[in-house]
Amino acid sequence: MNFLGRCLGTGIGSLPFTDVQQACATVRRYLPEIPFWPQLPKLGFREQMVPQYSEAFPGIVIDPVGEKISVDSKRALEELELFYEKEMAGATDHFRLSPDYAAALFPFLEGLREDLPRRLTCTKGHVTGPVTFGFSVKNEEGTAIFYDPNLQDAVGRLIAMKALYQIALLREFKVPTIIFMDEPYMAAFGTTGMNVSREEVVQSLNGVVERVRAAEGIAGVHCCGNTDWSLLFESKVDIVNFDAYDFMDRMALYPEQINAFLERGGNLAWGIIPTSAAVREESAETLAIRFRGGYEKLVSLGVDSRRLLTQCLITPACGLGSLTEADALSALGLVRELSRRLREEYGMIK
Repeated sequence: MNFLGRCLGTGIGSLPFTDVQQACATVRRYLPEIPFWPQLPKLGFREQMVPQYSEAFPGIVIDPVGEKISVDSKRALEELELFYEKEMAGATDHFRLSPDYAAALFPFLEGLREDLPRRLTCTKGHVTGPVTFGFSVKNEEGTAIFYDPNLQDAVGRLIAMKALYQIALLREFKVPTIIFMDEPYMAAFGTTGMNVSREEVVQSLNGVVERVRAAEGIAGVHCCGNTDWSLLFESKVDIVNFDAYDFMDRMALYPEQINAFLERGGNLAWGIIPTSAAVREESAETLAIRFRGGYEKLVSLGVDSRRLLTQCLITPACGLGSLTEADALSALGLVRELSRRLREEYGMIK
């Protein structure tokens, strides 16, 4: 994997719009180098991050009115055979993201065809990570399906197939596709609410990463809270996306692991644009000062300065779906302007 982010900007996934065309046009306008197809959770429950990727999972039960998602264990056992048959056959269409669950995916593709950005470097898709999916979905007894060995394996395979489906669609644009696994549940790693081993988590993540790489994609992990970052750096992921606005001090606890990650070709994605009302108080200048402070801190701890810049992306700290439309536009504008400013400052604009 020889991807170099070079301080380019991209987004995480969600936007607060209910107008699909507006959402897609906004992404192309603000993030022409690495546009992403937008999740639109305000359209309904199926667009939320866990239900969105639940189609084709054995025994899945969706209650859009009550906004609940669960697994019927008995039906799951009955449907596992077909699930594995389709998965092992590589039947990506069986694991599609249909318009009822991802309203903006196909309009995003159509928009790129009609208005392909001149500076297109990569395309970006996303999935709910296997850990977050496995702990968010529970059986009829209220137990997370990640604790069921059969369903834990099925979760990883489902997420991988959802990623491969997106890569297959985006391949027509002849640039690499980045797939982020969104893993907010990783913030609970090591607590009583997440009683699993380090090895189980790494294995789950690596299972998806290996499939994405085999399809010539680039695999990233996004965690919007704090976690044991060494776990992610030691996994096989290509990009680690962290909240650099609120948790830069926590990331600075891992200089050796960051160096090793960068040395093997990994990229650090700085989620330095706030995704709260704080976005109204920031500018590209204030965020550039914040970035330089974090950059200089890591360099002072021994992190390679050149790699830290060339293997870098700029993103919001999290998805923008919970913001107002005005704040979301401000955040995207700050991603674009901060990326441009840093690339000029550090000599990365050709």
